[in-house]
Amino acid sequence: MVGVSELDTHPDQNFVKSIKEQMANFTPHKASKTIVDFMATGEVYWNEDCGESRTYLVLEKGSNDLLGFFTLGITSLEWTSVKNSEFWQGLSGKKQKHLSRHMHNKDGFIGVYTIGELARRNDVGRERLPGETLLQEALARILEARQIAGGRFVLVDSRKKLYERLYSKAGFQKVAEKESPNGPDDGIFFISMLPIENLLKSSD
Repeated sequence: MVGVSELDTHPDQNFVKSIKEQMANFTPHKASKTIVDFMATGEVYWNEDCGESRTYLVLEKGSNDLLGFFTLGITSLEWTSVKNSEFWQGLSGKKQKHLSRHMHNKDGFIGVYTIGELARRNDVGRERLPGETLLQEALARILEARQIAGGRFVLVDSRKKLYERLYSKAGFQKVAEKESPNGPDDGIFFISMLPIENLLKSSD
């Protein structure tokens, strides 16, 4: 695995050239205009330079084939959308109080980590790179960031099917819905959230 931020200072520029070519031609397993544009138009580099997000590339050992990638960042979430969700209402009062204790709720919003993109290349099967592996790698980086800067929640928005197949099984809980960034024909996206303390418990 290599971070996009590491490419400019990498000692092997032939390696860097190969990786950047693969990034420009990256086609995700599930059609997504936002992912294609992110990689092909250079948005990924702009986001790195501006500190908007960090992207990590999963490479196959030996061949350095680009199998997939994920992008991490920080965003804000309207706290009332969490409090009004079925997930939150299903928690005990004690658990609600614990998760929101000393919450810094500025203008009704809270800061959260986000997994902005998570994708496997279209010709890479699950046996070669399971979605669970990509997600585990992303969450591991978030845990590292939490050791330095703190943080309580991870947010992700995804297609309903991906939420049901991947994120819900990892402990994410739906808090809202939104229109797909790929257009209305792509269906509804689920916004889901994971308390980071759940990750700490599972790693014990």
